[in-house]
Amino acid sequence: MEEQYGKALLTELRLAKESLEADARKLETIYIGGGTPSLIDFWHFKNLISMIKEYFEIDPLVEFSFEINPESIDSDKLLALRELGINRPVFGIQSFDNRLLKRLGRTHNTKDSYKAVYLARATGFTNFGIDMMFGLPGQTTRKLSDDLNQLVDLSPPHISYYQLTVEEETALDTKIKSGKIKLPDQDLQAAMYQAINRELKEASYYRYEISSFAIPGFECKHNLRYWEGGDFLGLGPSAHSFIGQKRFANTSDLKIYIDKLSSNERPLIYDTDSVESRIVESVMLGLRTARGIEREKFRRRFGMSIEEAINSEQYKRLLDSKLITSDEDYIRLTESGLPLADEIIRQIIK
Repeated sequence: MEEQYGKALLTELRLAKESLEADARKLETIYIGGGTPSLIDFWHFKNLISMIKEYFEIDPLVEFSFEINPESIDSDKLLALRELGINRPVFGIQSFDNRLLKRLGRTHNTKDSYKAVYLARATGFTNFGIDMMFGLPGQTTRKLSDDLNQLVDLSPPHISYYQLTVEEETALDTKIKSGKIKLPDQDLQAAMYQAINRELKEASYYRYEISSFAIPGFECKHNLRYWEGGDFLGLGPSAHSFIGQKRFANTSDLKIYIDKLSSNERPLIYDTDSVESRIVESVMLGLRTARGIEREKFRRRFGMSIEEAINSEQYKRLLDSKLITSDEDYIRLTESGLPLADEIIRQIIK
């Protein structure tokens, strides 16, 4: 199946290239992720990257990210990735507590995590990211503090700190529903989020999105492009794309994905959402970022001001409560508003 998937991915890349105008073939960022690509046959990635370079115009300052599980990497692989042009590995560490990692079903341990970061620096990577989680089953404020201390000691240029989301019908979901393990309650999770923001700010990290922190200059350009409504092309099962104001996605079914591409057909599902739905998405994504929603860009895209698109009564209340701030170029959440982003977005959308 892996061999078939690799061939299908290369076919999709070729078909995608043929469907794009020349201007849309200029790449400023590339992100390979969505699982454990570092565990898959390296040959497929070498061919994929070679084809990307052949089919697309790569910006000389491209940000090329690659997700890596800590246990799956060594210095030879990291050097090989550098030779292919990858300049930003992202390590899915999640926690430095081995017991919490086991509960999540992760196969790496703390030693693997430290080794991965050490090897990244030793092989010359100056830009890399670490993905962490909070709100884990059995996690206490003390355990979170230990994670933060070790994270800051490693001083990665970029940190993503996500709240655990439990997928339905997974092994973890079953254990939680049966009462075998418990998640921290909502108040504790809110306190954890505040502690993360406080500790990382004291360590000179800038929170530029609700879950994203960076040393200034190391923000993830790829994610910013997504949050700010820029064009992006996604490849692989379930991958989403946004090109020329059109949104589409691939089927999530691996067999259908492979079968369609073996017949030289892209396995696309086109988005039929209304303009209203896209306005909601634009507001939701824009307010997640520290910069906020750019007024002129919003007007160009939707033909109306941001104030015309949102609930004016709630907007005024949020301004008066100092949860939202506004100037002639942007509206954004304040420092107090960012932790309440989901609730504020629900209130402000018409």
